[in-house]
Amino acid sequence: MLIGCGKDEVKKEIITGNNSTFNWKDDLSVSEIPDFDIKGSLNGKEVRFPYIVFEKWRGSNDNVLNFSTVKAEQQCGYIENYQGFQLINKGKAITKTGFVKAKFNDEPETYRAFFRYLNSDGTSFISDAGWDCALSIEKISDKIVSGKVAICFNDERKSWIAGKFEAVVCNN
Repeated sequence: MLIGCGKDEVKKEIITGNNSTFNWKDDLSVSEIPDFDIKGSLNGKEVRFPYIVFEKWRGSNDNVLNFSTVKAEQQCGYIENYQGFQLINKGKAITKTGFVKAKFNDEPETYRAFFRYLNSDGTSFISDAGWDCALSIEKISDKIVSGKVAICFNDERKSWIAGKFEAVVCNN
């Protein structure tokens, strides 16, 4: 369902599924992460994520969750013109304790989140919008990371990602 009255009014999208709902908001907690499969809204368009990977970057020791709208040709492969969401813990591991950045203006310490999409002219847009996040990790192994996440961005189109996921581990 899309709700909007005026041309200048920001649209608010409400997604339902598996008897759960998720609303974009400026204050998140782990209890608000929905139980449906991961999906979102990227620059005002509903998106799904057929390619989800958890990368451990050697050298920098960054840990990255990538949610891509297209699948790479090879598992753990590079995606040219990447479109989707990323959550990065710079220089540190993402652990089973999870992570919460409840409000847009909270200090995320070593975490960073952004989204990327292609403009109509083919140029890449990378967000610098404020964000909030709730991440709950259920399983971490050498091959799979699974859990639930909700991230909302304070951009004009109210981009977000939310739901449960399973990511393949890639050591890059």
